Amino acid sequence: MNKNNAEGLEKVLESLYMQSCPPCVCFDIYIVDGGSIDSSFSVASRSSLKMPCIYWLEQRVKGGTGPARIEVIEILRSVGYRYVIWGDSENIYSKDYVDRLLRLLERGCGVASGRSVVMRRSLWAEMFYWYHSFHNFFPRFVGSKHAPGNNMAVKIEIYDLASYPPSKRSDDYIFTFQLIKRSGKGESRPRYCIDEEAVVYVDMPRSFREVIAWQRARVEGLVQGSIYIGLLIPPDLLSWSVPLALLMLSIAIAIKDLNPQFLLPAIISSISLAAYLQTRSHRHLDRASRASGFLGLIGMILHAIFTTSYSFKELIRIYLLIGRGKLLEEMRKAEMLARRASPENLIPLRSEV
Repeated sequence: MNKNNAEGLEKVLESLYMQSCPPCVCFDIYIVDGGSIDSSFSVASRSSLKMPCIYWLEQRVKGGTGPARIEVIEILRSVGYRYVIWGDSENIYSKDYVDRLLRLLERGCGVASGRSVVMRRSLWAEMFYWYHSFHNFFPRFVGSKHAPGNNMAVKIEIYDLASYPPSKRSDDYIFTFQLIKRSGKGESRPRYCIDEEAVVYVDMPRSFREVIAWQRARVEGLVQGSIYIGLLIPPDLLSWSVPLALLMLSIAIAIKDLNPQFLLPAIISSISLAAYLQTRSHRHLDRASRASGFLGLIGMILHAIFTTSYSFKELIRIYLLIGRGKLLEEMRKAEMLARRASPENLIPLRSEV
């Protein structure tokens, strides 16, 4: 996935070129572009000189990663691929990343992922480093059901059970929820596997403005995707809004009654969470600091605030201003158009050099 990130695209293609399981032998590369106006196409074209299996696909349906995934899945199915490994142009892969994930799929896993490591290029990256690593933090409760959209290998037959919503963002989360719902329990549910030694280095927003843009797009996509699969509200709204409400209530009571004991449970919980985040930071930040746990805690509180406020704002906009029916109609049209993608839309970059 790429849009206006020529610098990142060059780095990710170089890391794919260095894979122990060689490109054009073990895998091909599809760049799904959201309408870049920078030098991304030139970067991809130059890389095709040494990797002639690079294909360029410009999204027919603009406006998010959901439609992009739908388009490329249709193409990969028609071409006959068995597996898909998803990534972003913000990623850099360890040398054996592809090989390790392919081994998991060959051994019977339906979905596989590696270990996400955030590049600490700003304070904001340190605050939100945990976002990409929930499946690593809690492999039994989260990793057994979910893999991040930028760190996921999938047997293509899985998409017979569930697909992505044509949403702006958060499409991987809605896909997971839909797959759990449709595949049932037991042997019919795909097995999720994690290889902690398959490392993918990911980037995060580097300024407050970028954080706001990321959070707003994430929540808008989450709300729209949830409504698209028949839910009234996003499934994770309560998991973030309830703890936030309890924290705010404890603070309000403590201030009103001038009694700090009401804050004791919140303080103990916060210290415990910060300590846990600190212990995990050394495996999920490329350069952890002594304050990574505390900053991660602040990031979680901000994440709860963003999720709660933007969710209610988007729900009000949809239900009161746009209308649920109109939103569904627009999203269905986008999905239909995305599903018309075919190999004819691809540009084999080797011929463009």
